[in-house]
Amino acid sequence: MMWRLNEVPKYSAADCQIDAQYFNKIRLALSRLPSPIRLQLRELQHIDMIIDNDSWACVDNSLNDLPIAAWTDFQTEGRDNLHEPIKCKLSYYHYQAAMVINKVLDITLELLNERLTTPAHCKITEPKKRRYTPNERELFVIS
Repeated sequence: MMWRLNEVPKYSAADCQIDAQYFNKIRLALSRLPSPIRLQLRELQHIDMIIDNDSWACVDNSLNDLPIAAWTDFQTEGRDNLHEPIKCKLSYYHYQAAMVINKVLDITLELLNERLTTPAHCKITEPKKRRYTPNERELFVIS
């Protein structure tokens, strides 16, 4: 996703700190789920979160995944604790992005908790189509 973020002009960018609960949960999800992780944020229409090892991007799926906001450049070198905030760079690609970033992080945390706690055998799958034997197929023939 980083290449896409570099192609789109930024509205503004600033150094910030991301709360450890968000960072730790997302790193855990990246280690257990296939990457990149794409989450469709239920409460926010047309907004998805795409999470990769080097960036977290909030995108508008109705505009061909045009970024709204992105967290990049996580400074984890020398990190010796799990409870302190992580320094990173927050880039805005939309003038109203600041209004949704806290809600995006909260919903992302909820969705990742659901995905990480759902056992693999409970995942919803498409029902398999039954294959009928030739004798069974004859029962369906209408003369």
